[in-house]
Amino acid sequence: MKILASIRPALAAFGLMLATGIGPLAILVLDAQPARAQVALDLRDADIRSFIEIVSEATNRRFILDPEVRGNVTVLAPDDMSADELYEVFLSVLELNGLTLIEGGGADRIVAMRNARGLASGPDVAGSKGTYETRVIEVENAPLQDVVEVVRPLLPADAILTPVPGSKMLILSDRGQNFRRIEALIRRLDQPRDEPIQMIRLRNANASEVAQVIQSMGILPDGAALSVDRRSNALVVSGSADFREKIRVLASRLDTQQNNVVSHAVGLNYADAAALADVVLRAITNEQQGANEAPIHIVPEPQTNTLLVTAPQDRMDDIVSMIRYLDRRPRQVLVEAVIFEMSVDGFADLAVQWAGILNNAVVGGAQFTLEGRPSLTNLVASVLNGTTIDAGSGGIIAGVPSQGDRGVAGFLSAVASTTSTRLLSTPSIMTLNNQEAEIVVAQNVPFVTGAYSTVGDSAVENPFQTIERQDVGLTLNVTPQINADRTVRMDIKQEVSNLTSSQAASGGEITSKRSLSTSVLVRDGNVILLGGLLENGSGSVSQRVPGISKLPLIGGLFRGKNATKNQRVLLVLLRPQVVNSEQEAQDLSRKIARDARKASLAIEPLDDGKYPKSPSGALPFDGVDLNQPFDAGFVDDVAQRRNFPPLPSRIQFGN
Repeated sequence: MKILASIRPALAAFGLMLATGIGPLAILVLDAQPARAQVALDLRDADIRSFIEIVSEATNRRFILDPEVRGNVTVLAPDDMSADELYEVFLSVLELNGLTLIEGGGADRIVAMRNARGLASGPDVAGSKGTYETRVIEVENAPLQDVVEVVRPLLPADAILTPVPGSKMLILSDRGQNFRRIEALIRRLDQPRDEPIQMIRLRNANASEVAQVIQSMGILPDGAALSVDRRSNALVVSGSADFREKIRVLASRLDTQQNNVVSHAVGLNYADAAALADVVLRAITNEQQGANEAPIHIVPEPQTNTLLVTAPQDRMDDIVSMIRYLDRRPRQVLVEAVIFEMSVDGFADLAVQWAGILNNAVVGGAQFTLEGRPSLTNLVASVLNGTTIDAGSGGIIAGVPSQGDRGVAGFLSAVASTTSTRLLSTPSIMTLNNQEAEIVVAQNVPFVTGAYSTVGDSAVENPFQTIERQDVGLTLNVTPQINADRTVRMDIKQEVSNLTSSQAASGGEITSKRSLSTSVLVRDGNVILLGGLLENGSGSVSQRVPGISKLPLIGGLFRGKNATKNQRVLLVLLRPQVVNSEQEAQDLSRKIARDARKASLAIEPLDDGKYPKSPSGALPFDGVDLNQPFDAGFVDDVAQRRNFPPLPSRIQFGN
């Protein structure tokens, strides 16, 4: 190692310390004489405390060493250097060994970096670039968190960077040289952006109208821009901070509460104007309205099915959107029914009547009164008087003496009858969702409910009867409701009635009636059985002469009997089909029309080609065009071709 004469005493002390084996002191105060010459260093694994002593003598600085300051250093500087250059090398050696310098008024402290954050610098001491410092850095433009994310990876492990919440300030604890480096980097990052963009939302005024007013004033500087976001009713401004503040103040003054009331006519396609107006008004009145907000009026116009809406301008779009959403094409339901009824009535009768006749009078025998049969007395009286009497249906054997006033008359009758009826109805009806529909296929039959007459001296005066007409046949009433899961809830009232060809004792014909009223839930396209009735009845009437009627062989001459048996079956099935579109409705109508044509062809009377010709009863539809039954020319052509005499042609008008 080569040094000047002024530094030799220090080296001598350093050598003495090494020779005597004195360890490092907790606090070493070195007071060196002013350096007056340059130094050339060549240190290899030298004790760091000795190196600090050399720097203290060369730079005329006082140092206080922390007990943790220990270790070896190697400094190779063969060229001569000044005191300031030596001090720069000294600061680099401290940094490499995890040490730092804290300047004070009388002496500087050399401590470990991890301990420097808790030590304060002396008063009125301007730190140099090698000392440990804690300072505040203000950030004006850039986001604070963005600056921290950029700077933190560039700091040494012992440096501390802390952002201050709620303010744009950073606290940095590090060496002065690093501090100035980081501060310069933050200043470069903390630059205002070119033409910041700001959005100014308006609550009452229309953003487009406010933008037109501002642009017409000619206050936009070069490079600034003003546009409108219609979705959020806001102004979008880019430019300097002063310009943006000016636009904000001006927009706030223009954005005042105004009751701009406008009117709009909304035509409806599907919904009923009166019903929809009530629904929308109830929805609007439930909302919270301002004290100064103009009232909203919705008036339905039934002739054109239009809603006349009067409301504040800022609410008109919401009301019209609500009306358009509710005015959607409603779904329809085709309700198909199958009503099957079959009844069988059986009757059997076997009776023997005989009697002795004396002086043209019945004097003894066996006689029975059964339903549908005359008595033997009436039969004998009619024969003797020369009149006829209906003996009833079935097999009959009768004998009455034609001459004389005495003899034996006999009457044997036997009959078995079966009466059966079968009714199959397949009514179909289509209706809108939640709308009642009814189909009636019946006869309107008059029933006498009362009579009145006044009897005068010689004749009846002013006779009259009261008559009530009733529908006898098939009636189907249904109200469907389509649910979200494509199930259909139906309120159903169904009735089947018919005439029985039987007279009541009080007069008038007896009618039979089967009806049901219910609410059911069925999935779209499924079949449900609503009512089923199986009726099985029987009865018999037996008349006989006690005792003798039980004798073998001849006992049958003293008894009569008839028996009845009836059965009735009634089934009602329904199938709803949801119709969502016009195409589905056309397909269903085409299918039903084809089925109707097949049925009409099946029951059409045969035409043997002879006069008179049988008219055609088939449905005028060939399965292609649904408009054919409504085409007058098509119907006329069919009528002219199939009827005799031919009908006259349609009227032709000339020019």
